Amino acid sequence: MKTYCPECDTDREVELLEREVESTIDNLTFKYLAKIPYCKSCGNEVYIAEISDQNLKLANDQYRELAGLIKVAEIEELLETYEIGKKPLASLLGWGEATIIRYLDGFTPRKIYSDQLKELKDPNKMLELFERNKSSLSEVAQRKLFNRISQLIDDFREVEDHGVVRVAKYFLSKIDTEAEEVITPLKLQKIIYYAQAWLLALKDRTFFQEDFQAWVHGPVIPNLYYQYKKHGYSSIPKVENFDESIFDEDQLDVLEMVKFAYVRYDAKYLEELTHREHPWREARGECKADEICSRIIEKESIRSYFKEIKDNFNIQNKHDLKRYIANL
Repeated sequence: MKTYCPECDTDREVELLEREVESTIDNLTFKYLAKIPYCKSCGNEVYIAEISDQNLKLANDQYRELAGLIKVAEIEELLETYEIGKKPLASLLGWGEATIIRYLDGFTPRKIYSDQLKELKDPNKMLELFERNKSSLSEVAQRKLFNRISQLIDDFREVEDHGVVRVAKYFLSKIDTEAEEVITPLKLQKIIYYAQAWLLALKDRTFFQEDFQAWVHGPVIPNLYYQYKKHGYSSIPKVENFDESIFDEDQLDVLEMVKFAYVRYDAKYLEELTHREHPWREARGECKADEICSRIIEKESIRSYFKEIKDNFNIQNKHDLKRYIANL
């Protein structure tokens, strides 16, 4: 990559280096990793508009996460999930279409409006909004949206009987509340991913048939995501009186391994681990960094990758796995 370097007074090759940057938005000060371009010839920092825009987006996303505000990608996901346009959604909310467009363009919403959008991640909340304000939509739009909401609600009810939820409830039943242990929806997805991965690698079996998709923040099972997304960045409540006998000995061994080795880490670190690993990177392909991606992470890709790790590092039990992760 080349750009103009004021110090050299000519176009020069540049390199991108990550640097921790402190920023303040609305009196909230935070740090984030920005990509900074430097001239390879003189070493001075140079300006590239595209990189600057990316850093501004990173700062905005970090600010929104810390402030509990909805992100642009989450609004886009709402539109995609409900198969609804910007204008119908604005009509349901009693907003002008320009408001939604501004938010999608990166304008930061006030918390009260952000919370209205965030609660619509729960299809039951969307159904309540629909019943209140459906007269604002055409009859065709009403039928289409009602059918989509009904389908999503049915999917969420159906997922309760799936193996993936049983695995989720196992880990949620193990939350150490006295130690203030936290399992957020993001962390839960990663723990379940590693449970599936290591059962595949060690026993050539699966806990469940659902496929993970290569989402921005790592592997995700959509139905499970929608089931727990109402908890946002907060910890999911502990599950009481869970019956572990639904799992056989091999499954319990792997679940204990994953609990022992992975649960100690926070969600963002586990996300980073999945981003380093081949299965997510392969499935993600050419998707842009912040692009919603529904590409499946193939089970065979997961099995072969983690089996190779098992063989190379002689991983047979929870202590082996803990050492492997600690040494990454």
